[in-house]
Order: sequence, then C-alpha cells, then structure tokens
Amino acid sequence: MNDNLRIAICEDDQTQLDYMETLVERWAGEKGQTSLVDCYISAEQLLYSFDADLPYKLYLLDIQMGEMSGMELARKIREGDQESVIIFLTGCKEYALEGYEVGAFRYLLKPVKEEELFSVLEEMLNQKVPKKKEYFILKQAGELLRIPYDEIWHVMAQGHYVEILHGTEPLMWKAGFGKIQREFEEKGFVLCSRGILVNIRKISKVGRTQCELDNGEQIPISRSRYKSVNEAFIQYFGGEEKE
Repeated sequence: MNDNLRIAICEDDQTQLDYMETLVERWAGEKGQTSLVDCYISAEQLLYSFDADLPYKLYLLDIQMGEMSGMELARKIREGDQESVIIFLTGCKEYALEGYEVGAFRYLLKPVKEEELFSVLEEMLNQKVPKKKEYFILKQAGELLRIPYDEIWHVMAQGHYVEILHGTEPLMWKAGFGKIQREFEEKGFVLCSRGILVNIRKISKVGRTQCELDNGEQIPISRSRYKSVNEAFIQYFGGEEKE
C-alpha cells in the first residue's frame, strides 16, 4: 500500500497526542506507508480547520475530551463521510457498544501499546484493499437482475415465496427458503429467526429480542438465535462484548 494516507489524531492531552503521533509515524515508516499525520488538541480545532469536507481517511479519536467528546466528533464526521476509518482511544471500556452507531473500526484502551496499535493499523490496511463485488442473480419477468449482496438489507420467507429488500423496494420470487439460506449465509447474512436472514453489514445494533438496521428497521431475533447473531456482529465489526 503506497497511496498517501491522511491521518488525524485528536487528543486533548498534549503528552498523549505527541506519543500517538510518534507511534503512527513509526508504524508508517516501518510499513513504507506514505502518510500525512495532523494532530489536534480538541474536536473543535479539527472541525474548524477546514471550510469544506474533511480530507482524512483515518481518525484516531480520544473519546473523553473537553466540550465536544470524541463520540460527538465522530457523529459530525459521519454526517458527510461514511467511508473513513475511526479508531477510538479510551480509558473506559463501557463506550464500545455506543461506537457501533458511527461505524467505529476498533477501540484501543489507554495507555495504548505499540504492538496493539500496529496490529489494528495493519488490519485496517488489509480491509481497505478493494474486494471484487459479488452479486445475487434473480430472474424476474423473463429478465435477469444483478443485485449486489452488500446492498441487500434482508431476505425473508413469505409462504412459498422469498422476499429480498434491496434499496427501498422488495423483490419476491417463488422459491424454498431452505434452498437459498446457505448461499446467503456464505455472503455475510445471519439467520435472526426462522425464515429471516439479515445482512450483517447493515446491522447497527443488536438487542436481546431484535436488531436494528442502518435504515432504522427492527428485525426480531429469536431466543435460540441471539447468541449466534451477537457473536457474528462482534466478529464482523471487531472488539469484545462488554457487559
């Protein structure tokens, strides 16, 4: 990876800020990664440094800062940017689940260890390598439709039919749910309850009885499927379950 990587570090403790900058630059040097690192002592300083869109591909954000927290800053970033990587720095474990709403890539507990930071940054680079888009092919009215798996919200059994929600319009065709279940599970879908497969990439929150999708839709989770859904969610988005 030799594309220029613009990185922002936001931390209200100057000593910690200097330390993180040193670690990131050391990692970039060892990887041969061309990067530009900018440091900010507050969330407000970062936001008000640019009139237009923020230029960064990676953010390292302290959660507990002054008037505006790192979590609030992340929400501001996500208003105009859904693609950048956000890594939180925190001394408290309880923030982890809250960060899923802003698509946090990882959490690093302070004091941040060099090997842990390097491992997370390496994983970030590997996941940023573009992957070939995969499609579900559906025959409708004599035509073949090509639907990207990662754009499908969920798949549901409807009697002798199967319904896909893609975009805002559902598509339905006659098929047995059992025949297509394995195919979708191999493409990143998880069974939430009998006859309902949900795209793990679209889940924003997992509760005991339901999960919430990025579009606000609530999908029921059966008691027997909660553990599997929860584990799949944690495995996909990273991190550990916090009590």
